[in-house]
Amino acid sequence: MKNLGNLMKQAQRMQAEAERIQAEAATKRVEGTAGGGMVTVVCNGQGVVVEVKIDPEVSGPDELEMLQDLVVAAANEALRKARELLSQEMGRLTGGLGLPPGLV
Repeated sequence: MKNLGNLMKQAQRMQAEAERIQAEAATKRVEGTAGGGMVTVVCNGQGVVVEVKIDPEVSGPDELEMLQDLVVAAANEALRKARELLSQEMGRLTGGLGLPPGLV
């Protein structure tokens, strides 16, 4: 029973650490760009888009479809980076547990 108690304490510490890491990730920013920097999307570490920047040189009705495609591409790149960031942060926490890949 003593081992079970120690295991529960360790699990509680890990849960608290995971919550801390997720809160910290929310304060970090990653960005994705498309079109050679014409469009930039900024996400926080939890995968929420917080900003979109569009180069003023991209304008006019003929460029609208291209601009929409660039925003989608930049957002997806930023979201991918946000997932990588969170995965790296969580990996530091669970690294010593020997969990199979993809479980975290």
